Amino acid sequence: MEPVDPQLWMFVTSNLLVFALGSSLTVLSYKAQRRLGEPNLRFTTLGFALITTATVVEAVYAPGIAGGNWLTSVPLLILYTVESLLTASGLGCIAYSLLRY
Repeated sequence: MEPVDPQLWMFVTSNLLVFALGSSLTVLSYKAQRRLGEPNLRFTTLGFALITTATVVEAVYAPGIAGGNWLTSVPLLILYTVESLLTASGLGCIAYSLLRY
């Protein structure tokens, strides 16, 4: 069995982080909308759900488009990993600010 590249593990981990943070924000937003009864918060919930879904779809769908050699392209893996980490950082900042409010 071949060893798995560390870049692949970083890609998977960063996308799992985005999924966890995005899902948490979606749930927090939904609970806030239910508690406060503000219709505008429905769009916030939908927005977080769409961002989370888009990230997961990209992580699953991108290898299918590029074919099998996508997973061996280190620069492409690093690019997607950095993109996911930036998205996760943004979602983390939003989650932190909401939890402190």
